[in-house]
Amino acid sequence: MTQFVRKTLLGGFAEVPGGQNDPECSHVLMDREEYDRLLRYISEKEWAVTQARNEGDNALAMANRSAREALAQAEKEAGERLQALRQELEAEKDESAYQRALNANLLRINRERANAERGLRPKKTRPGYIVLYSEEKDYPYRDGKKLIKVKMWETTLQSPYPTGLAEAAARRQLEEDLFSEENEWLSAAIGITGRYLDDYEKMRAEKHLNPNDPFFQGNIALATLQRLKRNFRSGYWEVSLLHTKPLGDIPEELLPERKKTTRETCKSSPRHSARGAFVLPSNEEPLSDALRVIRHPTRQRSYRRR
Repeated sequence: MTQFVRKTLLGGFAEVPGGQNDPECSHVLMDREEYDRLLRYISEKEWAVTQARNEGDNALAMANRSAREALAQAEKEAGERLQALRQELEAEKDESAYQRALNANLLRINRERANAERGLRPKKTRPGYIVLYSEEKDYPYRDGKKLIKVKMWETTLQSPYPTGLAEAAARRQLEEDLFSEENEWLSAAIGITGRYLDDYEKMRAEKHLNPNDPFFQGNIALATLQRLKRNFRSGYWEVSLLHTKPLGDIPEELLPERKKTTRETCKSSPRHSARGAFVLPSNEEPLSDALRVIRHPTRQRSYRRR
């Protein structure tokens, strides 16, 4: 039987009245059988704790191993997928580059054909666009309740794209040619320095807030007022730009080919002598022995002596 005791001054033990809760309790007395049973209980509990810890460690190790294997498998699959995507991307890039090259070649062929049909020479270097006209116009806008007119300019360009081309394709190609985000604007060649993507009223308000902004000092085209025209008489798409200032000097390559009069043609054309040699007008330069060159503002042709 278990006893709760205190140690006396003489080295003996005396039972305390309060049991295990007695503050003077210093020792516990029990018989051997009870003591052995307590030791077995403690040992069993310690073994159970050790067993549980080992099982937990094993389970954790197994979970970590499974997680590592799953991660390795996922990384492998992701790597394979990434490699496949890279191959697909490279294939798409190659196909895109091929299509761009093919499209550029088709555009070049179309431009040269259009130039030849319109007598624009040299057909290989002319951009294919020509300025048909540029005229001053009164553009009405609202300032509150007032309707005010401002002087603007409308310029119409003829493109090299035939009217058989669908509207969406023509619009996209005209946009890329005139206002490309990657290359120099073709419209800049006629003096368009910028383009405003909203209406005139908003541009005017923004200019009022930023009067010193260099953008508003240039010749600005209004994107919302840009118009396409499918001219079946000429056979080509046209585009009209409404801009804030008149055009500057227009490059000769963007002007229509001027038709010569019969008199001009006779004066500028070479004549054959009785012996078959070329005879030039008196204002032409002397010909060399092997090669004769007739100069022209937009083209140069060679004539060999027969």
